[in-house]
Amino acid sequence: MKNKKTWTSGLVLVCVILSVWLAYSAINSTGWFKPKPNIIIILTDDLDLTLMSYLENTNKLIAESGATFTNYFVTTPLCCPSRASILRGQYAHNTNILENSPGFVNFYRNTREDETIATWLNRAGYNTALTGKYLNGYPVGAGKRYVPPGWTDWHSFLYESYEGTFYYGYKMNENGEIVQYGDAPEDYSTDVIKDQSINFINQSISENAPFFILISVIAPHGPSTPANRHTEIYKDLIAPKKPSFNEADLSDKPSSTYAVAKSGDEFDQGDADALFTRRVQTMQAVDELVGEVVLRLEQQGQLDNTYIFFTSDNGLHMGEHKLPSVKGFPYEEDIHVPLLVRGPGIQPGLQITQMTANIDLAPTISEMTKVKSADFMDGRSLLPFLHPGTDQVLEWRNSLLIESGYMDIESETIVFRGIRTETFVYVEYKNGEFEYYDLISDPYQLDNLASSLDPETLASLHAWLEQLKTCRMEECRTAEMAIPDLIK
Repeated sequence: MKNKKTWTSGLVLVCVILSVWLAYSAINSTGWFKPKPNIIIILTDDLDLTLMSYLENTNKLIAESGATFTNYFVTTPLCCPSRASILRGQYAHNTNILENSPGFVNFYRNTREDETIATWLNRAGYNTALTGKYLNGYPVGAGKRYVPPGWTDWHSFLYESYEGTFYYGYKMNENGEIVQYGDAPEDYSTDVIKDQSINFINQSISENAPFFILISVIAPHGPSTPANRHTEIYKDLIAPKKPSFNEADLSDKPSSTYAVAKSGDEFDQGDADALFTRRVQTMQAVDELVGEVVLRLEQQGQLDNTYIFFTSDNGLHMGEHKLPSVKGFPYEEDIHVPLLVRGPGIQPGLQITQMTANIDLAPTISEMTKVKSADFMDGRSLLPFLHPGTDQVLEWRNSLLIESGYMDIESETIVFRGIRTETFVYVEYKNGEFEYYDLISDPYQLDNLASSLDPETLASLHAWLEQLKTCRMEECRTAEMAIPDLIK
């Protein structure tokens, strides 16, 4: 009798387990519930903070519905280095991508592509896609049909056909097939990228597969070409004019700043207004893309299971310090960019003021998805900020390394290493020049105080920078917090 009862109890337990499994499978097959969140990064090119107020969908559907990082920075303010840091969670001196050229070639030859967000997520069962811009110079040295490891769906611009614009008349490698786009309205690249992205999302959902997609538009990068439908809106805008616009006295600025400022015709208010108008117009198609992606996720029942990041690879100067439409400098216009995030558990309207950076995106996504990633990352997960109210005590960084250019070879690019804290920025240039700005009293970086610092303070700053500029992994996180006593 006892054996019969035991057998009956066991049978009941098996039936219960089977019922739960069948119910779970039924729910999971409809796409209503998934244990792994989807990840979307919408990465713009040269987007600065001044354009954000013109992006209605982006502000409503991501910022107001999620979190805004008010102190988010790129650690190297150039396209290729910044993108490499996003993919691997490392400072540029550890990705070995410190300039736009050689960009992709270095990344490819040094096998940096073997360990990225894409490979980590793909190994964990994610569908992964890139649509749009990859790394500057792609696919030189690897072959036109080359698809980097980790990507299951690939639609990337080819730099071999690059002639100054990727808005019209470009080529893409689409999963190994070379596709030429022309000058018709339907060839406008932001719209093409939108359609490719939606197709990938739909396909992944139909396969009941978690997905990661890097939607990498060229907008608003120069020549800032808007879609035909947007050329008559936001006309004749006035560009914001900071106190640093056409700064009268550049005598305290390093020679590289002065040289670029004097390299062509003056970038005046008229130039700024015209370019600002085009940049705002060019971003309207991106704003439509954001709206379409969110709508499609909502229709498919996946919006509440998807993290969406909206950011830029770097900012852009628009006449500040007499610099024309350029980037690559350690000034706020180039390094301080937008980051918006919405997703599961993120409180709508959340404002995060701590210093965060592009090197933090890979660690954040790794923790969100619980995938096995590499231990070489220098950044930190932002998840505790996105899910506040936990018992976790968070010790956060006091500084970031800002760097650009190779120190050990002759280069025509601007080569510097610097420290950006909440209150100041200190920069050393390869040629021996220095900059120091008190960001509390001088947020527009008009008065370089480096020459007025006492020798002990300079020595302390230099020693701190020496730790940061060669750091790796935990060394970076330790050095970022180690403000010298003399500086506090």
